[in-house]
Amino acid sequence: MPPTDIPASTSLRERKKTETWHAIHDAAAGLALDEDTKHVTVEAIASEAGISQRTFFNYFPTKEDAILGVRTPAVPELPEDFLDEDGLIQRTTELLLAVGRSTYSEGNAERRSLLFEKFPHLLLRRREMMIEGEDLVYQAIAAAMADHRAWSGGLNGHSVESAARMLTMAAGVPLRYLVVSGGMSGARLESGSLTAALDLYQDLYRKLS
Repeated sequence: MPPTDIPASTSLRERKKTETWHAIHDAAAGLALDEDTKHVTVEAIASEAGISQRTFFNYFPTKEDAILGVRTPAVPELPEDFLDEDGLIQRTTELLLAVGRSTYSEGNAERRSLLFEKFPHLLLRRREMMIEGEDLVYQAIAAAMADHRAWSGGLNGHSVESAARMLTMAAGVPLRYLVVSGGMSGARLESGSLTAALDLYQDLYRKLS
């Protein structure tokens, strides 16, 4: 399915790259849904997409990534006020979600859900991407804390790295809650669901602390 939302300002080269990415993903996902992932080869995907196997590996490291249509997660630049104490957990949760969504920035979300349903083992790849994204968020926050006057000395004897790691893990709890409770499928998530999960998390923390 050719992309229809490419900005008009996109260069011809970038447009071509996006179209090729979609062609490979569409071919891989279509073959997987028609057959089985173990019978879908890079050779078959390349042939279906009308490209060489070498070109395939310029876009995807594995056939599983091509089937799911995932990219390496990316962390946006943190705003200057990101580490302000008020709302820090929520901002970090939203950052984790944004990074998670960056892996699924393109592709058909409904088809991806069908792939997860038909091939549950692909959920392991999604989990790997989530862990990779979480680690990138941790690294970005640790770097920001190291340069921040209020955080650079660590927290009550704990290092900046430890504080950043704990913050990242704590902020991931509402997202994991939504995954386990069935409120999140693939890259789709209602904003109201996230708000409710954050409210529950913070209410519970205040009651227990």
